[in-house]
This record gives sequence, structure tokens and C-alpha cells, in this order.
Amino acid sequence: MNETLDLFAAWLKGTSISEAIRVSSWLWPVCEILHFFGLSLLIGIAGFFDLRLLGFMKRVPISAAWTLMPWAKVGFALAALTGVTFFVGAPEQYINNPAFYIKIFFLIVANFNAVYFEAIYRRQIEARQLDADRPISFKVIAVVSIVSWLFVIYWGRMLPFIGNAF
Repeated sequence: MNETLDLFAAWLKGTSISEAIRVSSWLWPVCEILHFFGLSLLIGIAGFFDLRLLGFMKRVPISAAWTLMPWAKVGFALAALTGVTFFVGAPEQYINNPAFYIKIFFLIVANFNAVYFEAIYRRQIEARQLDADRPISFKVIAVVSIVSWLFVIYWGRMLPFIGNAF
């Protein structure tokens, strides 16, 4: 499998879009700024919402905290777009790096958790039915969210330090 991944990385690195990303003197730094801005929006808002689900800040209605979630989605989209740009620009940094795969695992967990929460509880939150009586599952969902997003950040930060260990 390593050989296949290496071939894919070599092919991707040879594309004109990958080269354009690498040779640009400004694109990578701008993407870094936008990536961290997107993560700040995402983690700041989702973290606030998760803390509210855990029972903190009881004076803020859950439905009011929920109204900020579209901005978290904008942050996710920005972080995802710039993350793909990094991958396309330097696939060899990621393709054989265990930190990359661990980060992706936690990214998947965080997103499945969010999709599950939204599918099950969205209507009740928008109808303001859950501000007083919160199910115990809120705490589980909130903890999974907080932990998984923290690990996404941690393993993303570890990418340059762990390197190609496979």
C-alpha cells in the first residue's frame, strides 16, 4: 500500500495545481492564516455550544447558542478548503505521516458526531424545547465533540514533527 500512496503523492505533486501552490510566494502563508481563522471560528463556536450542552452558561439559551452554528460551518469549510490546498501542495508531507491519518480519524469522528446531533436534535433546539430539559446524550455528544476537535488540532500540529514514519 505504501507504494501506491507514494505513486499517488508523486502524481499529485507533479500536477500543475500542486506546482502553482508550491511556487507561489504568498499562497501558502495566506492559506495558513485562513486555516487558523477557520479553525478559530469552528472550535470557538462549537466549543461554546458544547460547553452550553454540558450545562455551563445556563443563562444563555441553547437555542441562542445554536444560532451561531452557521459561522462554525463557515469556519469548517474554510479550514477544509485550506487543508486540501496544503495536501495538494505538498502531498509527500502527509501521505506517509501517521499524524495525518490520526487527524483525519478524529476529523471524521467530530463530523459524524455533529451530523448525528443535528439529525436528532435540530428541530427540538430550533423549537426551544431543550433549554430546560437536556437529555444526558447532550453531555456525551459535547464531550465527544470537544475531545475530537482537540485531537484534530493536536495531530494537525504534530504533522511537521512526526514526519514520514511509515
